[in-house]
Formats: sequence, C-alpha cells, structure tokens
Amino acid sequence: MDDQSQQLVELSGDDANALAKRALESEYVVRLEEYLDERGEAVPTEDGRAFERGDGVRAVTFAPETDGEARPPVAITVHFDGDSVAQATAEHHDSDDGTVDLVFPTEIAPRPEAAVNDILRPDGKSVEVTVDESDEITVYTVAL
Repeated sequence: MDDQSQQLVELSGDDANALAKRALESEYVVRLEEYLDERGEAVPTEDGRAFERGDGVRAVTFAPETDGEARPPVAITVHFDGDSVAQATAEHHDSDDGTVDLVFPTEIAPRPEAAVNDILRPDGKSVEVTVDESDEITVYTVAL
C-alpha cells in the first residue's frame, strides 16, 4: 500500500457512531467477543474509535484506554470496505509470556505473514507463529 492509503483521519459524531453500531451488529464481532469471553477477556464496546484511511477503507476499534504508548491488552478492530466487513480482528497481548493472539473469523482470516506484518509490524524481527484453526475462528499466536 502506498503512503497515501495509510494516512488516517479520525471520524467523530454520527459517522463514528454509525460505524461502531454496524461493527457491533456484525456476526464476526459476535464470534470474536465469544472467543474472548471464553478466555475471561472482555472488550469495552461503548467507546469505539473510528478512522478512515486515504483509500476510503473505514475502521473502528474497541479497546480499553491506555497511556497512549502501549497497545491495549485486548482490542477488536473491524475494517469496512464500502458496506462490507473486509477484516475483523481481536488482539490479545499476554504480558506474562510476551505473546500476542491475533484472532479472526476463519472465512476472512488473512495469511499469517500478512496478519503479523500488517498488524504487529515486527520490522524485520524474527517472530514465531502458531496457527490454530477451527470452523469459526482462526488464531495466530505470535511469539515476539
């Protein structure tokens, strides 16, 4: 992707609220929430942050507040291309063992390499990825 398509503009007001509502109504988010709930994790869904990239793709992220530097311990992000969900991801950062679980609905899961590079951006660092796939959910556990 070019630099232009990666530029983000934060959405607010009705645009952000409508995008958050659509994301929360998605079957993909329901599955991701169920996966996290089974592991004792929950994502606050009342205050999503919405963005639009330069190429028109819109996204909304639900996560607990952080200090701005660190990634939140758990988050759900949904990308829309037009009216369709292009990607839905849950991230779970385990500070005890240094791993990150990237969780996707199976039918829209990207390749492991693409997911790691696009989301975690390891910048040439070697990472180990373990794949666990079911009919509903695909999990990439990344050891950084």
